[in-house]
Amino acid sequence: MLGGAAVRIRPGKRAVLFDAGNTLLHVDYGHVAAVLRARGHAVEPGAVQAAEYASKAALDRALAPDAVPEPSVQRLLWRRPDGRPSYFATLIANLGIADEDVLPALAALEADNRARSLWRIVEPGTEEVLVELGRRGLALGVISNSDGRIEADLLEAGLGTHFAFVLDSSVVGVEKPDPAIFALALSRLALPAEDTVYVGDVYAIDVLGARRAGIEGVLMDPVGCYEAPPDCPRIRTLAELLPLLSSV
Repeated sequence: MLGGAAVRIRPGKRAVLFDAGNTLLHVDYGHVAAVLRARGHAVEPGAVQAAEYASKAALDRALAPDAVPEPSVQRLLWRRPDGRPSYFATLIANLGIADEDVLPALAALEADNRARSLWRIVEPGTEEVLVELGRRGLALGVISNSDGRIEADLLEAGLGTHFAFVLDSSVVGVEKPDPAIFALALSRLALPAEDTVYVGDVYAIDVLGARRAGIEGVLMDPVGCYEAPPDCPRIRTLAELLPLLSSV
């Protein structure tokens, strides 16, 4: 784990905001691998998770405030028609799948994701953490770059009732790392930014996006090898959030 262990959250928090994908609901790596294998790509679940970490590193480098275009990064940073990075296309490219096969593989994954979200795994203990945070009197909310389904997905997973609100970027018309979506959450909470903490799994999108709105960020790093600056608290599981907030 690259730092973060000694970085603490300032006391006085009254609310916790969460990313959804790979924070509350995790990618089904086994299913992603199966979809790609069905298209003739020899992929295992562990390789999908490793490729995801590589994709996050590419996104962080490309979205950093002082980013300088790097050919090696841009080659793996596949973009949507509007110029924004494509999560799944970047992941597929990092699996070593040939460039000409990336878009067909992407189409297969996106079709599967439309049928049922690929972010479908709830890690053990997730609901217990949410219950405990609520017992402590903390307001809870979700900010997710999603496709309009995340509130329903959270309800289906048995987690939705723990949140005061869910902001889905496709519904509200703005997405992270734009600070406007975090400001909208603060308005829903009726709290100042310094009273709030945000938990997410992509440094440039979640941590830096939250900071631009004045909110402290916590990085979800399940494997403990995220290549990002060691300037924020990191957790491998949501349960590790509880001691970080023990002094609030």
